[in-house]
This record gives sequence, C-alpha cells and structure tokens, in this order.
Amino acid sequence: MEKRELFRKYTGIFGILVLFAVGLFLFGRHERKEETVSRAPVARPVKTLVLSAPAARDVRTYPGKILASQRVDLAFRVSGPLVELPVRKAQNVAKGDLLARLDPRDFEIQLQNVKSTLANAQAQLAAMRAGARKEEVSALSSQLASSRARMEEAEAQYRRFERLYKEGAIAAAEFDRYKTAYEVSKATVNEASQELQKAKTGARPEDIQAMEATIRGLESSVKAAESALSDTELRAPFDGIVADRYVENFQSIQRDQPILALQDLKDLEVVISVPEQDLTRARSADAVTVQVRFENIPGKTFSATFKEVATQADPQTQTYPVTFRMPYPEELMVLPGMTVEVLLGFQSNATGDGGFVVPTEAVAAGEGTSHFLLVVDEPALTVRRVPVDVLSFRKEDAVVSGDLAPGTRVVVAGVSLLAEGEAVTLYAPEETPLPAAE
Repeated sequence: MEKRELFRKYTGIFGILVLFAVGLFLFGRHERKEETVSRAPVARPVKTLVLSAPAARDVRTYPGKILASQRVDLAFRVSGPLVELPVRKAQNVAKGDLLARLDPRDFEIQLQNVKSTLANAQAQLAAMRAGARKEEVSALSSQLASSRARMEEAEAQYRRFERLYKEGAIAAAEFDRYKTAYEVSKATVNEASQELQKAKTGARPEDIQAMEATIRGLESSVKAAESALSDTELRAPFDGIVADRYVENFQSIQRDQPILALQDLKDLEVVISVPEQDLTRARSADAVTVQVRFENIPGKTFSATFKEVATQADPQTQTYPVTFRMPYPEELMVLPGMTVEVLLGFQSNATGDGGFVVPTEAVAAGEGTSHFLLVVDEPALTVRRVPVDVLSFRKEDAVVSGDLAPGTRVVVAGVSLLAEGEAVTLYAPEETPLPAAE
C-alpha cells in the first residue's frame, strides 16, 4: 500500500511538471509570434509630385473670403462727452472728413489758462532783461531811506528799553516787543537795499536762465493743450467706408475706447488656405495665375496678385493662409466677409523637350556620377529607382530626363530614407492634374 501511494504521489508531481513545461512552450511561441508581427515593416508616408503634360496648366479651385486692404478701429486720445456723430454704417467717407466730436469746452479753457500763464512769464522775462526804469529806481531809493529812518527809530527805542530791562524797570515781555520791532526794521532795510541794487544792476544771469526754462516748459504745455483740443475731433485717416459704429451720440467716452470701424475698399484682399503640395509647386509669380470668381457673376473672373503667405500652418487643416490683392470691381458691390472662388493655375512641370522640372531634393545621387528618381508604382504603392539625366538647374528646381511620362508620381522628399521596392503611403492627397484652363 505504501509503494502504491508513493507511486501515485510521484506520478502526480510528474504530471504537474509536464503541464508546466507545455505551458511555457506555448507561451514562448505566442510571444515570438507577437514579436514577429510587431516587427513587420510599416509603410512610410512620402510626399509626391505628379508629372504633367507639356503646355498643360493645372487649375485648382479654393474657397476664399474678401477682406479690406486696411481695417482700423478708430478711438479718441482724450476723454469727454460725445456731442457729434454724423456718420452711419456703410457710409463712404473721404480722408479728413469729421467722423465724431467730443465737447471741447474744458480743453479750450485749459488752453487759455496755459496761454495766459505763458504770456505773464514772457512779460516778466522782458522786464528782467530791460532792467528798472529811472522812476522805479528813484521810488526804491525813497523806500530804502524811509525804511532806514524807521529802523533808526526802532533801534533807539530798543537801546533805551534795553537799559530799563537790565535795571529791572520793565518786564521782559515789553522789552521783547521793542527788540522784535528793531529786528523787523533791519530786515525791511535789507530787503529794500537788495531791490534797489537789483533795479540798478538788472536781473542776475541765472535768474534770466531760470525764467527762460520756465517759459519753455509753458510753451510745451501750450502745445499739449492744443493737441488735446485737436484730439476732440475724430477724422478719417483715409478714404473708406464705415463698417460699424460702437457707440451712440451723447455718450461719455473714455480715452482709447473704440468709436467706429473704418475699412479701405479701394483694394481688396482675398484669403485662401493652400495645402503644402501646392505651395511647393508655386515657387514663383510666373508659375501660377490667380483668378477670382464671384457667385453672382457666373462665367467672369477678375485677376489678382500675390501679397503674402503665412509661414505657420493651421494646426487643424495643415494648410497655409495665402493672401492676394485685387482692385475693387466697379460693376459689383463687394463687402468684406463675402465668399468667392479663387482659381490657381499652376504651370506644367514638363519642359516640352522631353524634360521635367522637379524639386532638387527629389533627385538622388547614384553610383559614380549617375542620378535617379524614386517613382511610386500604383496601386501597389512601392517605390523603384528610375535613372535620370540632370539637364540643368532652375533656382530650387532641377530639369531631368529619363524613362518618365506625364502622370508619373515621383517622391520629392526623404528619398535617401527609402529602399528599392519599399512600401509607402501618400502623405498628401491625390494630385491628379485638373483640366487645363481655357
């Protein structure tokens, strides 16, 4: 019985070990399978360009929006109650026209006060430069003689009461009164003497310089007051149309508070969003034509010219805002915010003599002096090398020839990172050329 129980015990242990080994084997195979799957090659996204036929022009249509060439919110540089607002929305105004006015009374009073102070200071400076007249010198001399007489009388009273005070005949308060009168009389004589001396010799140079500095400060204050008074009027800085009014007449207006919006419609701006691939193709003004089409005038387009392009793409659409400028169409009423269609006509990348124009980064160096392009075979989406001859360079482009044909899709970026036969995906949308513009 004991041998049978030991046999059962060891048999159970052996079975558990076998099951554990089988589990490890199956788990290892599962991990190796997952590792094999995770290491499967991933198709690389690439930027491409489709070669077009000679003399063809690809036309792309983009939705656009009309903007004014100048847009500004006008505001006063001073505060005050609004007393005049003669313009209304959609009104045409000329440069210099009055758009709004504040109550000018407080600013007029301030200007008059500063001018009066300036005139007084200028009169004082003139008197300082001219010196005192003879009659003024005579009057000052008489005043000095009178002051000296009063001082001598006060001194005599002071000396007499000083002896009495020392003898104890009078109180200290009475003695102090005569002493104070004597000191005051001496100060009066000193002041009269200085005034007479000033009248005889004229004002000191430093006094004249100080008055001149005071006058310059007052002149600046006058200019500031005049500017403040002028700023109570809001005038049109250019010919345009009143797009909006933000306040009503008789409101209390604060400095820099927007009053109205003014737009210049002599020249219009059209803004569209362009994908990267089309920006790459339009490398110069000669490579693209721009036409603007309005929905209410079918069959007619208006020419526009390039103005600017944003250097940062929209994070949502990955497109770049491009702005064009066009003259105001006289036969239409066009306002900012209207939608239009913008037709971009791209020049063919074929040269007409068997060559094609491609970006220089699309051309890779082969063995020795050879070069090649990477062509995307569709629909398999794998790349293969096509040897080419570089005929010439045009700024950032290269003219190449080889086993190429219109409709061939070539890789234009990251060529050195790809190998022959490697699978790829198209980074940009399909670039099938549209019909040529008429």
